[in-house]
Amino acid sequence: MLAESLGMRDRGHDVWIATPPGGALAGRAAEAGLEVVPMSFRRSLLPINVRALTSWVRRLQPDVVNSHSSADSWTAAFARRLGPRAGALVRSRHISVRVKPGPLHRFLYGQADFVITTGESVRGELAESGLVPLERSTSIPTGVDLERFHPHSGNRAEARHSLGVAAEGPVIGVVAYLRQDKGHAVLFRALPGILESYPKCSLVVVGDGPERANLEALAGRLGIEASVRFAGLREDIPTVLPGFDIFCQPSLRNEGVPQSVLQAGAVALPVVSTEVGGIPEAVVHGETGFVVPPDDPDALAKAISALLADRELRRRLGEIGRRHVAQSFSVQRMLDLTERAYAAALRSAVSRRGPASPGPSVP
Repeated sequence: MLAESLGMRDRGHDVWIATPPGGALAGRAAEAGLEVVPMSFRRSLLPINVRALTSWVRRLQPDVVNSHSSADSWTAAFARRLGPRAGALVRSRHISVRVKPGPLHRFLYGQADFVITTGESVRGELAESGLVPLERSTSIPTGVDLERFHPHSGNRAEARHSLGVAAEGPVIGVVAYLRQDKGHAVLFRALPGILESYPKCSLVVVGDGPERANLEALAGRLGIEASVRFAGLREDIPTVLPGFDIFCQPSLRNEGVPQSVLQAGAVALPVVSTEVGGIPEAVVHGETGFVVPPDDPDALAKAISALLADRELRRRLGEIGRRHVAQSFSVQRMLDLTERAYAAALRSAVSRRGPASPGPSVP
């Protein structure tokens, strides 16, 4: 959201971010000079949030309102339904959880003039459900800043020193929030088989979250704690990634196109990931890495071991991955597609609801 907002501002658009005050997004947006609209978006406060959003939109009169998650999408949908008509409402969907086409979701997606998904697979599922026709949607994966993420964004030795792993020996890295659906436990269960052939291999886990204690306990039960390094939350990901030989994202569910997978590709790392959501769009099996079934430690270990065994294969897949990300997942391409999507949303709003009446209005 922040990258898109800053990019759109730089292209001459007026941008506001409605987000909970005191959160990370609010702080970073304010530091970057964006105007922040304080909104809690807690479901228990839905009526209050709807009135607040109505008031803010009357004051700001934006052409497009774009919601990005569940609570804010419900707030925007009710504000659209109950407030005066104007502009366009866009719903962005970032994850691959299937949406049940019941009356509540028909209302939610029916209020949106246009829907943006982060991958074609998610877009196709919404169309198959009958909630959003293809002509009222598009797929725009999150873009990667190729000036920040590139093969020489950091020094390998310095990165490994900062992560607390040996300068020599293969390193598998994962960067993700520590929650169950990211699949860290599957990677941990795959590691003993990998260590049999590559006993000096290390696994670096970057990120934090509610699963950390469970993962630490699992590493102990599996006897792999000496080979696993919990690096915690890091803000310097471009300088961290060069310390890895292989990037792994073992997701189980709830993915669009993960930003971490694209960032790894941008720095020319081969990627091993799973057949979840839009991941196969980012990781081309056999060309930029390997894609295996989710929740399959043996398949994960086999794919990682194949890369550990062949340095030239790692190099070749990484180079192709870098070109793939640069061609299809850059920030500039994301912004180009977003501008086109907003224009399509405005056309859709007019065709579905007619021209807006003059004066202050609400989506």
